Amino acid sequence: MKTKEIARDLVRDDLANSKPASNLAFNEEVKALIKSGRKISHFGFGLSPFPVPKCMVDCVKEFAHANEYLAIAGIPELREEIVKFHERYDNISLNVDNFVMGPGSKQLIYLVMTTFKGDIILPAPAWVTYAPQIRLAGKEPRIIQTDRESGWKLTPHSLEEAAVLCGSRWKLLIHTNPGNPSGTCYTHEELEALSAVCRRRSIIVLSDEIYARLTFSRDHASMVQHYPEGTILTTGFSKWASAGGWRLGYAHFPDRLQELFSAVKSASSHTHSCAPAPMQYGVAKALREFPHELDQYMNNCAKILQAVSNFCHRELSSVGVVSCKSEAGYYFITDFEVVRNGLLARKKKADGEVMSKSMLEEADVALMPAASFLRPADELISRFCFVCFDGAKGLEALESSSSSVVLDDDFVRQYCPPVVKGVENLKKWVKMNTE
Repeated sequence: MKTKEIARDLVRDDLANSKPASNLAFNEEVKALIKSGRKISHFGFGLSPFPVPKCMVDCVKEFAHANEYLAIAGIPELREEIVKFHERYDNISLNVDNFVMGPGSKQLIYLVMTTFKGDIILPAPAWVTYAPQIRLAGKEPRIIQTDRESGWKLTPHSLEEAAVLCGSRWKLLIHTNPGNPSGTCYTHEELEALSAVCRRRSIIVLSDEIYARLTFSRDHASMVQHYPEGTILTTGFSKWASAGGWRLGYAHFPDRLQELFSAVKSASSHTHSCAPAPMQYGVAKALREFPHELDQYMNNCAKILQAVSNFCHRELSSVGVVSCKSEAGYYFITDFEVVRNGLLARKKKADGEVMSKSMLEEADVALMPAASFLRPADELISRFCFVCFDGAKGLEALESSSSSVVLDDDFVRQYCPPVVKGVENLKKWVKMNTE
């Protein structure tokens, strides 16, 4: 058998042209350019700019020796603390026996997709990994496009339309709140309206609430509050605790979905076995013994993120870049339609890929194209990640001071200079394509 024939026959037909997660691949590309000496403002990757809370680091150090395989559900003391955590912040009651711990919620989201029997509904723009995960699970997502007028949020009408077109009895909605890539948040009224459709159309909701604790208002509305019987909650510690590399996340299932819960637990046992032992023990202790320190940390991180977001939004708006203001997390969606004619004149083509390459080559600014987020390739929108700064000093300034620190533009310029520099470069690039 010829080599090419062997290579072609090794991979499932539907995965023959699969690629790595676009955000990770793009991040590696940009990091390589930076390592080569290029000074690039990296607005294309969502990594927390803050250090992990010291109390949490100290607790994990204490359990660095822990090397045993743990229960798939997670250690009881961690699950108990997580139940209290969500009671305090979300006013929801979770069942301590209905958890699965994993090496990040990303793994658990995939296991839900792969064990679920039915259609999967995915609103767009969407986080870059959802659609590839669905296809990896052997399914094809039913994509619903949203728009800027709705804050890039799913509406009951569009959900109803998508559900009617599905052929299966049960449907699974992948719901991200706060939004990635949008940064916008659903209100209680919006979630209540979506819940009514879900009940009527037998839709299970996988609610990815990984950015919940970084809601700028500190008043997160959870889908579990409105549709507790049909919502699988997934989240973890990568965003609010800045512990992405620790790989600790969890999924909580309602009593009604015990069959799916059991299937995901079984799949977990056959894939990742358990979540890392030192992280489970250490995070459990931190949640139990340092709730006030962690609350202050979250509050200060959210304040800084809001100040940086507002600065970026206002500065980009000043040159005609249209976007919805972020309400949480690390992102908002930018629309660079204002540069289309300029790109056409200079590049003879204007789409997301051309725009992204032009920004990188001419402005030393890294942004991913619209197609990465399941939007049409000819759109000039992107997810703007405003976290390419070292947040340690800004966080220290807030933690060590009284209320005298003002989180204004001067604060952003003092503590987040890479963001300021990148935004200035981007504004110059926009003007070059509009004047």
